[in-house]
Amino acid sequence: MFGGAVIKLRDARTAMGRLNALVTPPAVSNVRIISGAPGLHGDPVGTGNPVAFGEAFSSCVAQIRSVGDAVLKDNEANKLSGFDSWRELKKTECKKDDLLRFINDRRNDDLHAGYSLLTFTMHPFSFNSSSIRAVPSPTAVLLMDGTGPYWLVDQGTQRERQFPCDTLEGIVFTAAIANPPATHQGSVLAATDPLTLLSLGEEYYANLLFEARSKFVP
Repeated sequence: MFGGAVIKLRDARTAMGRLNALVTPPAVSNVRIISGAPGLHGDPVGTGNPVAFGEAFSSCVAQIRSVGDAVLKDNEANKLSGFDSWRELKKTECKKDDLLRFINDRRNDDLHAGYSLLTFTMHPFSFNSSSIRAVPSPTAVLLMDGTGPYWLVDQGTQRERQFPCDTLEGIVFTAAIANPPATHQGSVLAATDPLTLLSLGEEYYANLLFEARSKFVP
């Protein structure tokens, strides 16, 4: 029982490890190029690879939220006396919690609408265009946003694609969550950076799995 949730929790922790490995101390320059979701932003973290960070963050959100689904929808558990009432109590608890509702909604936004809740900022302390990778195609156009410079190839066609440039010396990046949650389990969040919020979500669902196994596994 709850074997699927155990696997999902393992996957969530693996995803968190990947995300942590991409984090660096944040640095801020006077010149900033910002792209991403609008709104008020939470605490930033630094990263040397914003494209990889965004992919890893989306994976973390999905894996963490899937732990809850695996616990509450476990086929064997749902046949047990008392599980229905416990499940509904936990579903209500998640819906009322600012952080857990945020994780659920953002997972759905990312999965069904391709909407990212991250804002990236490029901080160019210095910039030398000669260090940019070679032009990948005669049709390529060099563009730049909060994730750094990139080549846009075959613009306006079904073959349109982006080629991010390698990390350039003198440029650093930060990532922050747009409109982050403010509370969790009745307490004001002391930090709202991406790692802190996801770590708290992972901790909640790990505890949910532990409680379920303690109550319902013989």
